[in-house]
Amino acid sequence: MTNLQNILADGALSRVLLSFKETTGIAARVMSPDGDLALAPTAWEDCSFCSLVRASGEGRRRCAASYARAAQQASSIGELYIFQCHAGLICWAAPLVAGGELLGSVLCGQVTMWQPDDFFVDEATRRTGDLGIDPGQLESAAARLEQVSPRRVQSAAELLFAIATYIVQSEDLALKQRNEIYLQQRLLGEAIQERKRLEQELNAKAPSSAWGMFSPRQERELMGAVRSGRRNDAKRMLNELLADIFLTQPTHLDIIKARLLELAVFLSRAAIEAGAEPQLMLGLNYEAVQKLSHLESFEDVCFWIVDVLDKFLDGTASAPESNSGLVRECIRFMHDNLDAKLTVADIAARVHLSPSRLSHLFKEETRMSVMDYLLKARLDDAKRLLASPGISVAQAAEQVGFADPAHFSRCFKRAEGIPPSAYRQRVMIAE
Repeated sequence: MTNLQNILADGALSRVLLSFKETTGIAARVMSPDGDLALAPTAWEDCSFCSLVRASGEGRRRCAASYARAAQQASSIGELYIFQCHAGLICWAAPLVAGGELLGSVLCGQVTMWQPDDFFVDEATRRTGDLGIDPGQLESAAARLEQVSPRRVQSAAELLFAIATYIVQSEDLALKQRNEIYLQQRLLGEAIQERKRLEQELNAKAPSSAWGMFSPRQERELMGAVRSGRRNDAKRMLNELLADIFLTQPTHLDIIKARLLELAVFLSRAAIEAGAEPQLMLGLNYEAVQKLSHLESFEDVCFWIVDVLDKFLDGTASAPESNSGLVRECIRFMHDNLDAKLTVADIAARVHLSPSRLSHLFKEETRMSVMDYLLKARLDDAKRLLASPGISVAQAAEQVGFADPAHFSRCFKRAEGIPPSAYRQRVMIAE
């Protein structure tokens, strides 16, 4: 029977957590069901705030109780769990489950999501007042806490949960499938935006590695090729992305694995949107991740992602034709041509329907009109582009099909409540 010692024995989880730390800048550790430390891939040092809290036996007991409750909660809902520890810091837990039994959890955190203010210090002092901590020392330690944006916490937590579930040789298939479905339902634009930020951090930390950057257009074209089943185009685009990574003399194989694992999740999402059977895609995802963990060379990893792409494209090729399939084809066509001047007639011609018939089917399937969906797709893509420092508002407008930047700004403000320039500034501040 699987237990925590079995999971930790081959060192796979330790290696992945090291990769997670290098990729996100956030450390993770494995806790027992009782909330005690079971594995720290690197020398674990508590932040100064936590060191004060854990200086007493009672403080350590409360920490363990917080972590144990979080693991139980994460296991009961079958998802990641973001929480406040007993001292008021933000942490998140991913459950390790096999055969329906909680074996432990992977824990991250001990951060804040906002600049600690007087209220935070007062609340932390109240929470820990009976532990004998000097209030002045606590305030000083609070000022040095790492700040992580809410979006970054959410994205890092989801990635951690996916990794933790994949590593466990889980007998509980329901938990694995819930994890996959939850991860794949995240908006593609948000996932790509977060990955861009992480890549920028990697460039800052290891400039000599010359990490290749995926351009927004490359990513959009690859996903569009998968959605529309264009195998040759998809392989050509994937080779371009691989060249950006592997031809820059990479030195961190685990980081490359993490990035390609994320790309595989995006590809499976695109395949499901194209009509591939979700359960089949979930199974392929699980098998692929198991294989990836054992690969030890750049060449093998390269062949792995190409094989993953082929299997996902096979899934889209076997998608049944139906009214839903016709609508999905229209959606793929719109995503592939966000920068073009499209009308309902243009989109209807793609699937050989009259504009009125398409409008009826589209509204029935999506509860949105064709043009409302197209506008939403353009604005969602624009938000992703606006998060890229090298792209101006005018360039973002042009790339999503707006010839007039002023018209783009009006549409964006009507949908989001703020103009694109303000949205861009808010995203940059959050990061």
